[in-house]
Order: sequence, then structure tokens, then C-alpha cells
Amino acid sequence: MNVSNDPLPRTRKAARSSLACLPCRSRHIKCDGIRPCCGRCSETAQQCHYGTSRRGGLDRAALAERRRQRLVNAEAGAISMPQTQYLVRSPADPLLTNPVVDIAYHGIQDLQPDISTGSEASLSSSTAVNQSPVDDVEADCLVDSYYRNFHNFHPFLLPQKHFVRLYRDPRRKSQFKPLIAFMRFIGNIYASSNWSTELNDYAEACLTQAPPTDPILVQCRLLYSIALFWNDNKTDAIHHMDNAICLALDLQMYQKDFPVKHGADDAILMECWRRTWWMLYIVNTYYAGTLASIRTGLSDVEATVGLPCEESDYESGKIPEPQTLQDFDNREFAPDVPLFSSFAYLVGAVRCSALAITEILSVTRPDSTRVIQKIDSILNAWLLLLPKNRKQVMAKTGEIDELMFQACLVIHVSIIGLHRPFSDLKFNPVENISSCARDPPLDTPTPELVNIHTLRVLQSVEDQVQLLALPTRKFEHSPFVTCMISGGMLALLSACKFQLKGTDLTIARNQVRVAIGCLNALGEFWARSARNVREIQTIARHVLGLVSDFSEEQRSLGLDISIVNADIPPQENYVDMCGWYNIPDLDMSSLWEANSAQ
Repeated sequence: MNVSNDPLPRTRKAARSSLACLPCRSRHIKCDGIRPCCGRCSETAQQCHYGTSRRGGLDRAALAERRRQRLVNAEAGAISMPQTQYLVRSPADPLLTNPVVDIAYHGIQDLQPDISTGSEASLSSSTAVNQSPVDDVEADCLVDSYYRNFHNFHPFLLPQKHFVRLYRDPRRKSQFKPLIAFMRFIGNIYASSNWSTELNDYAEACLTQAPPTDPILVQCRLLYSIALFWNDNKTDAIHHMDNAICLALDLQMYQKDFPVKHGADDAILMECWRRTWWMLYIVNTYYAGTLASIRTGLSDVEATVGLPCEESDYESGKIPEPQTLQDFDNREFAPDVPLFSSFAYLVGAVRCSALAITEILSVTRPDSTRVIQKIDSILNAWLLLLPKNRKQVMAKTGEIDELMFQACLVIHVSIIGLHRPFSDLKFNPVENISSCARDPPLDTPTPELVNIHTLRVLQSVEDQVQLLALPTRKFEHSPFVTCMISGGMLALLSACKFQLKGTDLTIARNQVRVAIGCLNALGEFWARSARNVREIQTIARHVLGLVSDFSEEQRSLGLDISIVNADIPPQENYVDMCGWYNIPDLDMSSLWEANSAQ
């Protein structure tokens, strides 16, 4: 940090706080969290204000009343844009980062966009130096925040400059209104670390008035589902995901000719529809892994829609002829090494994990030999067939290939989950408090194979850590990597307890620190990631012997100790990507929700 930007004397140590004020957060400097005015804002004589906590919530009665009122307003045809202060990015300052979005709701006029005509009132801000109309998406800081902080990790919407180009067409403005509402909603989460109820309600109201068969609703519901899920609202997230899947299937979005029918002779828009289908498939499979459940709806669909192109081609608008899933599945037989996009390799990695899960479920009790001989080959083949240009996740410029980053983590966490139950990396009962932990089967592997399974787990953990330790200024990735990282860390903690000694143990402890630091960065914006950090920290303290009274640890987290420590009856095991084995009756997410309501 540049000393000249730090108003505090060097001899004074700033107090650490988990909640920073918005001015300090926007400048990426430490904040002591003192209210109503923190130390830094007090010394610099500037206004200090805090964003509303995103972890707060309404009780069921309040939520029901809010939904009822929203439906009444929707039926009356009146949707009000939330009153908010925007710091608008101006053409003179295109590199503006971390825009402060103060959801203060005071002093700003009501805005009432007409969804049917696409007209929308202008938005002004008493704090913004530059003023811009709301429907100028090119200058809107929330849309810009969406593209800077979220789009690269889930690139299925149109690239920003192409989105702006199409939105300028008056015939399209009304169609894009609900999508822009959800983009702004997610952009605000990153811009202010705040879950805005007003922006949320506005986006939902736009959703209710959109044509029910518009394919853009698949994109809207997918975005909303992701945001809800990582804000720890699993029920509503799955509801919107299921609706998105049903609409996509009804529209036959998986068919090769769908992008042509809905692409309006625009190659970039056609590519956007292909990406929407595949991102729907990926996120649905991520849910299956994270929630330890077998998600139906897309597993048996024979998709003929083309695979996504390279990100650089998508951004430039030079869309090549799409490759097919059949081309990818037969890539090992091609005389020359075929070139596929990072998105295609992510699709392939997720399909490999799903296929491995299917193989596991095809037998009553999977045995160690079967895992090594057949199932492991599915995942190993993906790694072995990677061309040289895909093995380097980071480019010479320091830019990370985000989709390959996810793909590699998916493969490695699947390998870890597949082999750990047969390895010498024992499961500690305290792991049950983790929402990403799964219990092993009762099978005891033969001694000759234990070392093979153990080494496979440790190698994948090491590969995961290397990905996390890539030299970047800040850990910015999809929140879905949370459970992928956690699965590796649980195995590494077991190795710290039972396997590693001396220098190896010291290195492993530092690797755990790296992982927790990475998860903390995600937890700054997403409540579910923040909860997972607390779970991993608690498990680590217990496994590494850093606490003497674990019951007190559980009480501090708000857990019902009698439930956590209760005897677990034998149940049929379910399989998932985060750890593969789970006992359904011990639903930790439900346990957290139940304790939170008390």
C-alpha cells in the first residue's frame, strides 16, 4: 500500500474489523469499523457510512407480506425503480473501479419504468459528479460492476460492448429490461457488499411482467438462482433454477437450431444462446455437487447445440463455426490435436464428473478396484488429453483463464472425493459440521490399494493449492469454487492430523492458510461462502488440536450440539462432487437455518 494514501500514523496500529465502511472499502484500506464514523474518515473529515448487512433477513411473515404486496403492484402494472444513489461512470473516466453505490433511499425521485414500452425515467444522484440516464447501460455503474466482477466467471450473457450495441435498438429495450434489473442487482452486491432488498424486489417485479416464454427469462432466472444460492437462500435458488430448466426444455434450447431461430441473424447473439444452455447445465451440476443430491432435468438430455467458442472470439464478435459435443468426445482420435475453447473444456470437466457419479451409482457398493480401473480413468483422461496451451491456467500477461481454473478444480475435487474414502486419510466426525463434507462408505480397502488412493488424493490437493497460489493481486473467482476448495482442504487437514510431519506439516499448514484466505475473499460478498469459512476454521481448530472444548466452539457458531453429536442411523449414501458420500438425514444447511431461526 502506498504510504501517502494512508492518513494514519505509522506508529498506530489500526484495529481489525470484519465490517468496513464504504469509503474505506472502495479504497481497499483497513477500517476499524467504529460507528458512526470510523477512525480514517474522522481524521480525514469525510462522510462515513456503512452498507446494510447482506446477512440480515426478514422473518417468514414479513417475506410473505412483501411477496403479496409485490404481486399486487405487479397486477396493477406499477413497478417503481428503487430510490438509490448511483455513482455513474463517465466516458472521461472509463477506468473507474469500485463504484460506491449508496443504497440510502433518500432524496431521490421515484422512477417508474414502463416494461411494455421500454421507456424509463432519468436517474440523478446528489453525490455523483456526472449524471446519466438510467437506460444508458454503457455508463451505468451497476452494469459495469456486473461485467467487471461476475461476467468473466459465468460468461453466458452478451459481452458488454455487444450488449450495449443491441440495447440501443429501441425494439429490444423492453425485452432486456428484466435482464438489466438482475445484472444491476448482482452488480450492486459487488459494488457495495450489500444485498439490496429494493433492487431485489424491482428485479422480481420485472420478472413477473416479462413474457413467460421469452428465452431471456432463462438467463434472468439463472442469474437470480446463483445470487440466491450463495446468499444462503437454497430453497428459492432451486425454485428459480427449476423454472429456468423447465423453460429451456420447453423452448428446446438444447437443439442445434435454437440459436438460429432466436439469434436474429446475429452471430454473437447465437453464441450467447449456446452459452446459456451450457451454463445452465454446468450450474445445475454444480448444485448437484454442492447439495449432495442427484439433480434431474438435464442429465438425460441429448444436447445437439454447439459448444461455446473461445472467449477472445466472443468478445471480438468474430464467432467461428461452432464445434459439437461429438467432436469433443472424439478428440483423442483426431490426427492433429484439435483446438477447443476453455468453455468447452469446462463443459467436458463437468460431464466427466457427472459420468463418474453415474458409474458409482450403478453399483450398490463401489469397490476400490473398480474405482481405480474404470471410474478414475474417466477423470484422468480429461487431464491427460489437455493440450499444452490449456495446461497453463495463467497467461504470460498474468491473466487467469477463469473457465479452465474452474474446470481443473472440478476435476481435482472429484478425484479427491472419489479416492479419499478408500485412502488412509481418515474422516474426523467433526467434519460433519461442514456443508461441503461427506461421510465415507463402510467399505474397508485392501492394504495394497490404500497407498494408491492416498497418493491420488494428495496429488490432487497439491494441484488445487497450486491453482490457489497463482500470483494474483486478489482472489476473484466464481463462488462455486467454494465447495471445490473446501473438499480439498478437508482432505489436507486429515493429512496434517494423520500423515504429515516436520517440514511437510509446516508446508501443509501454510497451504490451509492460503485456502482460508481465498475463501475469505469470496465470503466478503457471498454469505454461504462466509459460512463455509467459519465451518472450515472450526474443523481445523479441532483437528489440529487448537481447542480443548469443541462444544463451546459449536455453541459459538449457533449449532444445536445435541443434533450434531447425535448418533447417526445407517442410511443409503448419496454421491456428490464435493466429497461424494453424504448421509441424507444430516442436512447441515437445514441445521444452520433451524438454529438461525431460534
